[in-house]
Amino acid sequence: MSRRYSNDFNDFYHSREWKAVRLQVLERDSYLCQPCKRAGRITPAKTVDHIEPLRTNWNRRLDPNNLETICRQCHNAKHIERTQTRDKKRQRQGISRRDDVITFGRNPEVY
Repeated sequence: MSRRYSNDFNDFYHSREWKAVRLQVLERDSYLCQPCKRAGRITPAKTVDHIEPLRTNWNRRLDPNNLETICRQCHNAKHIERTQTRDKKRQRQGISRRDDVITFGRNPEVY
């Protein structure tokens, strides 16, 4: 990705137009993740995602029909290439995940 291309994205996501359409989509979707909703789950969300990516069709960047509210987990799953790129970068730099860190899952009990 060229520097200019990156700046176009940065400028776009800070524009008044994007912020207005983003708020419109969040309100339309009641701040609920649409992929989760289609799967029968109710998940609050604050991210608005382009269904057809900007790099594919820049002209649809402000089209509400090309936007949906999405939770962080669904967004990360949809854009797995970002995670893979970050892991490859760490590998090149000799940075690995710590083996001495223990990760605990969520407590399944509901109080």
